[in-house]
Amino acid sequence: MLPVIVGIEGIMLTAQERELFTRLQPAGYILFSRNIVDHELTRELTDELRALTTGPDVPIIAIDQEGGRVVRTAEIFVNHPSAAELAATGNSHLITQAAWYNAQCLYTLGVNTNFAPVLDIGSPHANALPSRCWGYDSQAVTTHGGVWNRAHLRAGIATCGKHFPGMGAAECDPHFDLPVLHGSGDSFLMGAAIPFNALMPELPSMMIAHLLIPEIDAELPTSLSPALVQHFLRDRLGYEGVVFTDDLCMGAIAKRYSPAESAVMALRAGCDLPLICHNVCDYLEEVAHAIHCLPVDILQAAEARIERFRMALHTRPPMPFIQWREYLADLREFNARIPALGGAVPGSPVQDF
Repeated sequence: MLPVIVGIEGIMLTAQERELFTRLQPAGYILFSRNIVDHELTRELTDELRALTTGPDVPIIAIDQEGGRVVRTAEIFVNHPSAAELAATGNSHLITQAAWYNAQCLYTLGVNTNFAPVLDIGSPHANALPSRCWGYDSQAVTTHGGVWNRAHLRAGIATCGKHFPGMGAAECDPHFDLPVLHGSGDSFLMGAAIPFNALMPELPSMMIAHLLIPEIDAELPTSLSPALVQHFLRDRLGYEGVVFTDDLCMGAIAKRYSPAESAVMALRAGCDLPLICHNVCDYLEEVAHAIHCLPVDILQAAEARIERFRMALHTRPPMPFIQWREYLADLREFNARIPALGGAVPGSPVQDF
């Protein structure tokens, strides 16, 4: 098993992707809008990815399906309210229902992991997060994000709290460049990291933000920093779940390191699964070679956590066609009950993938 999550370029595998994935055995895959134009074709794609995987555990098949402007299924008429819209209702039952509807779509597509909930605390900054957060204070984020997370898990889809240690106050979008935030570990624990720390026992995985926090590590981005991942998240806070990086192809990282360099740095830092989401065939051989040169103890620790995570994943049968049509009708009726929030939000590549 190669400890990476990789993106796929189209609605079906190319011959090059098929050969690389069969030989190198990535631990998992991530789907974007470019992969989803028909629910049956998407299920054929995810079934093939499972068939390519050797060993007893299913691969991680992940997606960013938060709701609002980060929905990858709009082409198949599946949209969900944003976290901000759901939180504005103040209704835990509606949040639970939204998570259930979200999970029903994912399991019929063959997806088993959702890179959500966003646990960043909202702010007015143009940093890719507006409308994606559950609130502007730690209590709201913890309460509403926790309701959504537990409902999603009960519905059979693994979740991922992101973006640790909290990037709501960042003043730039990491898709373009590396945001800088200031604060010690203690100050994050008393502020931005509260929702992560509070929900840590129920989060099977977390995603590390691309940030520079000079007081924690003056040189390395948080996603590549042993001081942040190993010493703060794992040793100090005791987190034992799987740790993903955010996409290493984002400008915050790609402007500074190649995918092979950053993937190795992430694993050395204590992450388990670097994400390489775009043009993966250009990089995967080099990434695999670099990872296989890592010390055995680093690889074994990551693989043990990945194996525990994958053992808990579920693959369910797809909905029959009639049930799928009924699901779409019910979802439209549910969405109509959630008031839309007015006001423009800053554009970000996150909504375009």
